[in-house]
Amino acid sequence: MIRSSDVLIVGAGPVGLTLGAELLRRGVAVRLVEKADRPHPHAKAIIMWPRALEALARIGAAEEVVARGHVIRAQNYSSGGRRLARTRFDGLTGTRHPYALSLPQEQTEAVLRERFLALGGEIEFGARFGGLRQDGGGVQVEFSGMDGAERWESRCRWLVGCDGAHSAVRRALGVPFTGASYPQQFLLADGPWETPLGHDEAHYYMTPSGVVVIVGLPAGQYRVFVSVAPDAPVDDPVRTVQEAASERVPVPVHLLGSPRTGVFRVHRRAAERFREGRVLLAGDAAHIHSPAGGQGLNTGIEDASSLAWRLAGVVHEARPESVLDEWERERRHVALSVVRDTDRQTRLWTMRGWRCRVRDAALHVAQATGVLDRTVVPRQAQLTLAYPGPRRRIGRLAVGGRLPDVPLPQGGWLHDLLRAAPDVCLVLFARPGSPGPDLAAGRWRTVPGVDVVQVESEAVRAALGLRGEVSAVVRPDGVVAEVDEIGGRRVTAWLERYLSPVPAARGGE
Repeated sequence: MIRSSDVLIVGAGPVGLTLGAELLRRGVAVRLVEKADRPHPHAKAIIMWPRALEALARIGAAEEVVARGHVIRAQNYSSGGRRLARTRFDGLTGTRHPYALSLPQEQTEAVLRERFLALGGEIEFGARFGGLRQDGGGVQVEFSGMDGAERWESRCRWLVGCDGAHSAVRRALGVPFTGASYPQQFLLADGPWETPLGHDEAHYYMTPSGVVVIVGLPAGQYRVFVSVAPDAPVDDPVRTVQEAASERVPVPVHLLGSPRTGVFRVHRRAAERFREGRVLLAGDAAHIHSPAGGQGLNTGIEDASSLAWRLAGVVHEARPESVLDEWERERRHVALSVVRDTDRQTRLWTMRGWRCRVRDAALHVAQATGVLDRTVVPRQAQLTLAYPGPRRRIGRLAVGGRLPDVPLPQGGWLHDLLRAAPDVCLVLFARPGSPGPDLAAGRWRTVPGVDVVQVESEAVRAALGLRGEVSAVVRPDGVVAEVDEIGGRRVTAWLERYLSPVPAARGGE
């Protein structure tokens, strides 16, 4: 039996669901398959940052996620029982979400699944990926049922592996997953804990024995996350977590009920390629790293958001396949940056001796000088991550960087203007009473695939650091593609390249 689709997504976790929803709302025929026979019940990742929430807003899922989640407003770093540094998230600018949101992954998936189904999607559970063959027109994919008795094949034009760290799609491609593993074991216990620690803050306790991280969850619960020696017995995870917390945390932390527990190793790895012909890898299938800073779920959701509009353009033959190579370059750059950042933080957790003393002194200085709040927090929130390329900037608008989200005088936020954009959005930041859009804007105002928005607000221009009249091309994933003064040639040249005739397809590899 052969079933066909434009795009076949393997893996119905947050990344696959986000990608599927984005493609459906762009008119792409999608099939979403999952090897498990039912939705995953595990909490897994719990933290979402502003940029991921913005991606979910574009598919209509952010409001429910925020409603279910628990806001984390600060984080604290302690060593030897003494607090060294405290950073607050409410100083984040250019976003309507100046916080981290805590929500167990299975609840995030439930919201995304609801949205995917509402857009007309279907999820095929119990479909185990068995292999693939590419040709010039698409990909032939083999599947089997849970018991292995039923077998079938599917035909798709494009295949995306969103099937996690042990990705069967990545293995079938033979793409190396290079990196290393941390020697420590890590355990977590989510549940009702009694402690005076602030429920709306994250708490890091670094000790020679290992780290303890305590983060608030919805419904008054907490996640307690600990590291232990590689050879430490963990026959009773609950007892191990409780003992580590009691030993390393200077205030009471007592478990009141039965928690959900997990025991795992942590890795730092990235696929050497995110694209092989007509097959792409996203999320944990493409990169994994330490949970330090809660980056993993966010990076995967942004992979999907950045891929969807490009892949839809290729499917509709409005874009050349080269835009997928651009996606691979951008997202691999981000993935490697996140792997490096989380590796540094994980190593900070486990320092001993003189290195520990240097770390503590550096954290104290970074706190006193404001470096943590000014640089570390925006990077942790992924607001300052930028793609490689030209570093042109006007005010706070930087090519390759995220468009800041600022309030509009008439109500709402700047990013609200982008949600209805069919493809790219040309935003004109003009002065009140300006004679109107420049000639380029007039030219593109009726061109399919380009939405032209004129913002006449001194408050918005001031918030973005703009002095003159500026035009910016903003991609569907909220990234500034080009910026120039109104009437300048750079924006027009970018749009002309973007809307140029599509060359012949490259075909499979």
